[in-house]
Amino acid sequence: MKDKIKDKQDKKTRLLAMLSNKEDEMALKQWKSVINQMSIDGQWFKKQIGVICVAVFGIIIYIPCRYQAQQEIILEEQLKIERQDWMFRSLTRSSELTLKSRQSQIESALYSFGDSTLKVSTEAPFTTIVKKD
Repeated sequence: MKDKIKDKQDKKTRLLAMLSNKEDEMALKQWKSVINQMSIDGQWFKKQIGVICVAVFGIIIYIPCRYQAQQEIILEEQLKIERQDWMFRSLTRSSELTLKSRQSQIESALYSFGDSTLKVSTEAPFTTIVKKD
């Protein structure tokens, strides 16, 4: 029992010797107090093994999930860019179709092919009734 206590003290003194800096005595005193209060040994690890296991498990789960989330974000950005490209293409096609299907364009195309049966109507397609008050 006394050997274990002496062994602990030897470990602490060796650690403090490594940290010792003659220029900064205040920091050395603070380190001494911290190390003495912590008293890290086998018992501490036995008590804290559950917390350590939970932390390691959380880290192991976090890393692949983060990687997968990053891949999904990259894919989402690519799909947004592709969707915007397709929207611009459809807008272009729609405007081209609108331009080609205008009455003046259709009439000029039929006249260029020699179709003379199409004539411009002299009547309005609908009648507007205006009420007089």
